[in-house]
Amino acid sequence: MSVAFEEITEQALRLPRQQRLALANRLLSDSEDGDASAIEAVWEEEILARIQAIDNGSAVGVPYEEVLRTARDRRAK
Repeated sequence: MSVAFEEITEQALRLPRQQRLALANRLLSDSEDGDASAIEAVWEEEILARIQAIDNGSAVGVPYEEVLRTARDRRAK
């Protein structure tokens, strides 16, 4: 890797989380030019597989209240 790449990477890693995510999204969007339909197809497959797993009982859901409690506990730390 080039020195410039390493420097940019280090600077990007020092950004706040939201800015890192925005940067990652922009970089991915830029590289996806014609891949949007392929990505959507993969997500559609994943969604259908998850629905099937729930329907056939191989996936176990988590109650909403438990998810909220876990999120609150993580934020409190």
